[in-house]
Amino acid sequence: MMDNYWSLKTHGDPLGKLRGFITQIWQAAQLDGMLVTMDGDGQSSAMPRYITDRATLAGINPFRPLMEVNAARLIPEMLADHSTTRVGALLRPCEMRAFAEMARHVPLKVDDLLTISVDCLGTLPADEYQWRLERLRQQPPEEEQIPAAAYDELAHEALKFARQGGVTPYRYRSACQVCRSPEARGADINLHVLGLSIRQQMLLTIADTPLTTSFHPEKLTDGIADQALITQHERITSKISDRHYRTLERINAGLGALLPVDVDALIHQLEGCGDCHKCLDACPICSIDRPERLSDGHYDRGGVMRWLVSCAGCGMCEQACPEHLPTSTIFAHIRQILQEEWENLPGRPLVDRSALM
Repeated sequence: MMDNYWSLKTHGDPLGKLRGFITQIWQAAQLDGMLVTMDGDGQSSAMPRYITDRATLAGINPFRPLMEVNAARLIPEMLADHSTTRVGALLRPCEMRAFAEMARHVPLKVDDLLTISVDCLGTLPADEYQWRLERLRQQPPEEEQIPAAAYDELAHEALKFARQGGVTPYRYRSACQVCRSPEARGADINLHVLGLSIRQQMLLTIADTPLTTSFHPEKLTDGIADQALITQHERITSKISDRHYRTLERINAGLGALLPVDVDALIHQLEGCGDCHKCLDACPICSIDRPERLSDGHYDRGGVMRWLVSCAGCGMCEQACPEHLPTSTIFAHIRQILQEEWENLPGRPLVDRSALM
C-alpha cells in the first residue's frame, strides 16, 4: 500500500496544502527538526536552514525558482549534531541525488532521517530571478490570486505551467536545462506536481521505511490517485527528460572542440585553474570526498573520476566558477563517457571497471 500514488487535493492553494502536509508529516514522524530552504539575507537569496519550530514551515516555498546552495552538503553535519533525535530534510531532486551519492562515499547514520523531495519546476540565475521578480511585481495584479501572503510571484508563475512541464526553460540555469530528471525520486516521501493541474491536486508516494511505518496515508491524503493522473505525470516527466537530453546534445555539438574529450583532458583543464577551488568548494560531493592534488601537483585521477561519476547535476560548480565555465555541460558530457568505464549503480560502492581488467 505504501508504494501507491496518493492524491492531495490542493483546493486552489498548492503551497498552503504542501506546507500543511509537511507539518502533518513532521508531527506523525515525531521530528525534532528539519533542514529546509528559506529566504536568506536579501530578497533574492535562498539558503538552507535547520529549523526546530513547525510554525516556521509557513515560510517555506520549495517551488521557488531559486537555488544558491545544494542543501545536501549540510546533511552530514546535521546528522552529527542531532545523532540522538529524529530529523527531516526537504530536498530538490538534484539535492536528493547528491545526498544518495554522498551516502555511497562515506557511512552516514540515516535511520532517524526522514527525506522529502518535491518535483522541480526549474531554477533561475540569481540576477535573472531578481529581474523577473521585479518585473512581475510592476504588472497589474491578476483577478484570481492564490491565497498565500508569502507566495513568491515567480513560483506562482511556474506552478501555473506545471501541467505542461514548466515555463521558459531556456531562462533556467544551465544545470536545469540539462537536468537528467526533475522528478522527485528516492526520498521517503516524494511529492509530484509535474503534469498536473496543481490548483486541483498533487500526487505523492510514501516509501516503506522504518520512519514511515507509523504513517496512515489514507488519513494523511485524499486517497489513492486516479491512474489517468499518474499517466499524465509520467508522460510529462518523460517528455522533460527527453527535452533536456536533446538540449545537452545540442550544447555539446555547439561547444565542439571546447569540450574535454576525456577525464585526462578535464584534469588538465582543472589544473589550469591554478589555486581556484570554487567549484570544489561549492560541490556537495566534494564536501565529503574531495579530489586532491598529489605531490607532483596533478590531481589524483581516481579521485576526479569518483567526483564525476557521482555528480548530481545541481550546477553549484558552474554557479561558483569565476570564469563562467560551462561545467554543468562539461561534467554531464564526461559522465556519459565514464559510464563505459565505471559501474555506477545506486546503492553499490563505486567500482572502476578499468581497474579490474
